Amino acid sequence: MLEVMSDACWHSTYELVEKVSHRFSATMHVLKKQGYQFEKRRTHGQKYEYRLVKESKAIASLTTGNT
Repeated sequence: MLEVMSDACWHSTYELVEKVSHRFSATMHVLKKQGYQFEKRRTHGQKYEYRLVKESKAIASLTTGNT
């Protein structure tokens, strides 16, 4: 999920089901507990899109070299 959403772009429910799994929301819930933040917006009727807006501080420090 993080690989798919690391571009900070909006991703549809359909795309996340295809690339992550039909249980992508459970994965998102676990990531939220680890400090990740996501936005959700309604596009049409009951269709939604999601994007990653904040990475976990622990992961961000690993990717930038900060400790």
